[in-house]
Amino acid sequence: MATPESRLARYVTLIRHAETTANAALQWQGSLNAPLSPRGLEQVERLGKRVSEWIPKRVVASDLERTMTTASVFDGVQPDPQWREFDVGAWEGLTSDEIRREFPGQLDSLMAGDDVELGGGERLSDFNARIVDAFDTLVASMDEDEEVIVVSHGGAIWALATHVLGQTGRSASLIPSHNTAISRIRVDDFGESQLVVFNDGSHLRELPPQFGPSGSVVSLFRHGQTEGNVLGRWQGRSDSALTEHGVWQVERTAHFAPPVASLYTSPLGRTVASAEIIGRPHGVTPIANDGLIEMSFGSWENMTTAEAAEADPDLFNEIYGLGIDGKRGGDGESFTDAGARMLDAVAAIAEETDHNEVGVVSHGAAIRAYVTGIIGLGFDDRNRIPIPRNSSMSRVIYADGRSVLAGYNVAPHLD
Repeated sequence: MATPESRLARYVTLIRHAETTANAALQWQGSLNAPLSPRGLEQVERLGKRVSEWIPKRVVASDLERTMTTASVFDGVQPDPQWREFDVGAWEGLTSDEIRREFPGQLDSLMAGDDVELGGGERLSDFNARIVDAFDTLVASMDEDEEVIVVSHGGAIWALATHVLGQTGRSASLIPSHNTAISRIRVDDFGESQLVVFNDGSHLRELPPQFGPSGSVVSLFRHGQTEGNVLGRWQGRSDSALTEHGVWQVERTAHFAPPVASLYTSPLGRTVASAEIIGRPHGVTPIANDGLIEMSFGSWENMTTAEAAEADPDLFNEIYGLGIDGKRGGDGESFTDAGARMLDAVAAIAEETDHNEVGVVSHGAAIRAYVTGIIGLGFDDRNRIPIPRNSSMSRVIYADGRSVLAGYNVAPHLD
């Protein structure tokens, strides 16, 4: 049985432009050609170092000044106006407060998810359709296993990410991409898209974004590679030691991860070992939390995919063929139940942090089940995001009674 990750694929890597003077002033830009700010120029310099060894076959960029300047870290950039930011009409150059004063009700309608013309410019549904069409046209022109880099805008990347996640309007719980952050979309040979990486701004370490939601920030780390991972076994609640490579992975994670005020971990050995490495540079001792444990695979634990399918072909086909979210192995845990458990556990941890950075070390299936809940997906849509890589980092912000995804499957040390 081919998984989405095992099929031939094309990749579109999305990079948001660097900060402009209008970004710094909190102004809506649209088609406004604001220059990069001093901070934006430093972001471009850091991005250039990050991608210095990339050799893309093709680079496409919105033809506006801020995107073309950011894309200058690559050679042979092809400008394409289809990737422009949405046209905000009379809102250009205004702050949100100014828009609310001069155009009462319009911005609030947009934030509520209404399909409005932005400042008399582009209707939101027309903008979304333009970006999706640009993406579909690009993918159709790509060879198998080709990767194309697109340098575009916060609104455009938002529109495409929500499209891949099967959501519309403001329904998706995602923050806008940070300036020069990297996201990645995978399109397999069946035309199915997957948001593989979201909002990777790890090259901006010690240069945090200017603005974003305030609140409790939870960084979720998957444990390092284990012997069971190498053998392709479904580990679940059973345990397996970190490999030498897995230890290296987590040591690299500890290097790029943000400092955490507290650190919680699944009680299994592979997560405890990973958490101890991640907490060491910050002098933080991990706290075991049973709510963060891996999904139980029941009688399928320690089996490979082929062995699980052979052990109970009817149940295996029911779950992975017919899409019925049953208990794994007959006596394990469903995807939905694992996600609900993780949502409760992490929300309780976030509530205890008093707006500090907190770390959580958990497992691949558990983290994916949790994140699908955060962004409003269910079992049927789980493959719109992959299982996160060993030692990768995902981030969720808890603020104002809601939670939003701020990053997913970020692992620059594995590039």
